[in-house]
Amino acid sequence: MPNKGKIQIPELDLFSVQAEYPVEIVNNQSVAEHFDDLDMSKNVLICNVKKDNVAHFIDGTAKIYYTGKKFPSTVALNKLYYFVPYFSKQCGLGFTGIRDLYLIKIARVGTRKEGEPDNDPNDLRIVFELQYARKLYDEYKSHRLQIWETYTDTTLMKLSREYTSSAGSDTTIFNEGELSLKEEKLTHIDCFSGPGGICTGLHASGWQTLIAIEYIKSCCETYAANHPDVHVIHSDIRDVTKEQILPYIPANGVDLVTSGMPCETFSTAGNTSRSFYDDRQFLFREGIRIAQISNAKMILFENVPAITSKREAKHSGDLIVNILKKELRMAGYGNYIEVVLDSTKFGVPQKRNRFFILACRYPEWKLQSPKPTSSCVVSVKEALAGLPNVIANSNQEGKDYTNEHSDYETLMRDDTFWHRESMTSNEILNHMPMNHRECTLKRFALLRQGDSLKTLFDRYQGEERAQLQQERILPKKMFIKRNYRLKSEEPSPTVTSHCLDEFVHPEYNRALTVRECARLQSFPDSYNFVGGPYIVPHIDRTVQDKYEQIGDAVPPLLAYAWGEKIKQIFAKND
Repeated sequence: MPNKGKIQIPELDLFSVQAEYPVEIVNNQSVAEHFDDLDMSKNVLICNVKKDNVAHFIDGTAKIYYTGKKFPSTVALNKLYYFVPYFSKQCGLGFTGIRDLYLIKIARVGTRKEGEPDNDPNDLRIVFELQYARKLYDEYKSHRLQIWETYTDTTLMKLSREYTSSAGSDTTIFNEGELSLKEEKLTHIDCFSGPGGICTGLHASGWQTLIAIEYIKSCCETYAANHPDVHVIHSDIRDVTKEQILPYIPANGVDLVTSGMPCETFSTAGNTSRSFYDDRQFLFREGIRIAQISNAKMILFENVPAITSKREAKHSGDLIVNILKKELRMAGYGNYIEVVLDSTKFGVPQKRNRFFILACRYPEWKLQSPKPTSSCVVSVKEALAGLPNVIANSNQEGKDYTNEHSDYETLMRDDTFWHRESMTSNEILNHMPMNHRECTLKRFALLRQGDSLKTLFDRYQGEERAQLQQERILPKKMFIKRNYRLKSEEPSPTVTSHCLDEFVHPEYNRALTVRECARLQSFPDSYNFVGGPYIVPHIDRTVQDKYEQIGDAVPPLLAYAWGEKIKQIFAKND
């Protein structure tokens, strides 16, 4: 807190403040209009928290949601607010849960039921994605806004000490073993590795990935299973130390560090104000830090093109990308190029533009970006060739290939190209159909290729739309990026973490399978997405289902093009 002269800043026990709220409010037992009278000057929202999420609340991100008839009208979504701590034993409010100091990163209003891809109007759910402020505590003074203007929060410090002493480190190592270098291979560290898109492409290009760092455990599980020679560190990258890096790299350092920091902050999809309060916009610094620890010759940053227009809001207001480039120069990586690449020009059957910065320690090296590797755009039909139809709600996974072929299908099954001979499978992996309600299947039947939910809302008006809504064929609200039926003769739109909801098969009335989404991302067919369930609600940043892993990955064929180009740069400068 700012020093207000000689005034003593009082300490505050947030548990006692929580007790000011009546138990009826805490347990969602009050009538709707009572919420409008809530004093929001200290608390933001009282909401139920699942008991099994306590560890995530204390040590990372968490899911928290409010279910009630009416959302408090005085709460402004998508702004900084803090939740206060609450334990039932200490407050005596008869409810098991925990509250603490949090940053609301995303707030969504939706009706999705857990485990189902569709909407239920009877299940109103307000979902928050939060970040625990323990890591932000040093910056708490500048973040506090109007909430605790005149108090010092001692409860947060107390809870942090208690949890740190009892829980210890959350780091998990996959594929733990000794360093084993392969002759004449360039070496690589994979930061924000996801399920392994960059590694897969670089591996096909002849690189050796030594270390991967990833926060989401389900991604680590997928990565480790498909890249058994890579030392995979499951950890918040900010907690990774040089002692965890140096034993697994050559004494003279590595050739390349890749850093595909989370892109939600910079994405144009969803709320455009995220960068104003999301500290993840500065995670690029961790890629630079790991590069310095590992004495890397080059760093390759990847993100959405919108990163070039996002500004830092808390201090200077500078463009994030300019801050990144300034810090690259300060770290000794002042030789860099930047480029936006179109994935369709590199054999990926998907309209996916990505922004890259390639930075180098050596000012005399001439850097170049990859040139297009494909003169023909791969269509959805070519991408899905050989995959049999699977029937929605049948729980029957497709295992056997059809006789339909394409050059792309051949490439996805060519484990010699991908250097994955030991991973070859004789049957199709991850080709399980989703379950859909009858009304959803009827909605899909209305869609022509190129149609989406928005198209149906435009097509059906008045009483006709009302009837479809009454039959639950159309939802009450229209979501622009939902239920798009792919066009067979064109590449897919961008595959995102919400691809299960966003795409409908071009021919069949069902969502895409995990394998079909993986084909659109250019993952080889032998790549087994073993980590995580098939689907979880988009409300918990500590878990990613198989669809989310694929949607957030870098297309391996695009990474392959970078691997080939960077090898050429090294060859010219040996």
